[in-house]
Amino acid sequence: MSDNINDTRKAYIAGIGMITSIGADTEMTAAAINADYSGYRISGYRTRKGQPITLAEVPDELFSTFPEGINGGDHYSDHSDRMIKMSLIAINEALATPTGNQTITQPIPLVLVMPEPQTNVDDIDYSLLIKNLIKYGELPLSPELVTRTHTGRAGGIQGLDWVFRYLYELDYDYVLLGGSDCYLNHPRLEQLDAAQRLLAPGVMDGFTPGEGAGFLLLTRHPQQALSQNNHIIALHPPGIGEEPGHLHDDSDRPYRGDGLDQAFKKALVENPGNNIHTIYSSMNGEHYWAKECSVALLRNEAHLQERITVAHPADCYGDLGAATGSVLIGLAAQQLLKQPGPATHLVYSSADGPLRAAVRVEKIAQPIGQRSSSHERT
Repeated sequence: MSDNINDTRKAYIAGIGMITSIGADTEMTAAAINADYSGYRISGYRTRKGQPITLAEVPDELFSTFPEGINGGDHYSDHSDRMIKMSLIAINEALATPTGNQTITQPIPLVLVMPEPQTNVDDIDYSLLIKNLIKYGELPLSPELVTRTHTGRAGGIQGLDWVFRYLYELDYDYVLLGGSDCYLNHPRLEQLDAAQRLLAPGVMDGFTPGEGAGFLLLTRHPQQALSQNNHIIALHPPGIGEEPGHLHDDSDRPYRGDGLDQAFKKALVENPGNNIHTIYSSMNGEHYWAKECSVALLRNEAHLQERITVAHPADCYGDLGAATGSVLIGLAAQQLLKQPGPATHLVYSSADGPLRAAVRVEKIAQPIGQRSSSHERT
């Protein structure tokens, strides 16, 4: 992937779609977070010690409108079925946002974020996911224009590297970026339980697995971006870092938070002054993640306002896995569009493995002559 951190090109947000345990779409999810609503519930899943696990599940009724013909493949699983349906919901919302006077008819590239590979945990059938998206969503997608990254939480920001390639090197007008994830998988929960990472009675440092999907429609044309009061949202090239002391079993290196610091520095290298006042974080409640956040804040304080706000919405909707990065960017964009004047947020996400990724999400004035009221977001 490119590491051209001095690139001044921007990707503009033309559509946002998401579904979480606290909202059937972007507006509902953002409103629930603002109201401090929690999707955490005691589930029917139990730890090896027989204790109930806390999960943040998407309500089953949100899937009731789907046709019975969703193709489950030869080896049907409930978590794959839910990931497919959540993807359809979020992508349809992202594409339903008016984009000026243009209608997207040609196939557009999809940068698809997948969960990190895990031992003894079957991955979702990628080809099955794409077939269902094309057949039941009637979406302008093509299997030949799909790029996958199996980097979990960090993938939604890391994937911007491919987005910039599609937009500026291959001259596509639009790119879809995002992912879907679901922890309702016994082998996956069993591995987390064995590592004492699931929130349950008797666990001192666990997190709540969530489920959801988040997708962004991105463009290189500012006139096609979502706008509010003649302002639009621009994404800068991402900053990527690697943490030697990561959580995967094959890492025995000390954990110092260097990977996230590296990602912050690359994302902020062209940032003017100390204008960052809000950071959207993938922290999920485990103590591990707080250390690297503190290190990155201290080492990059020249770019941060004195009273920095660190938002970690997993407190409301649980850990979204592969959907994390795109949902965080979407929430940051929503908040920026609603507040007055230009502003910049920093969004970051960390994988269980070494990958760390950060991106500046900036609200800017739409260029004069390219302003249109046909795609205002309310």
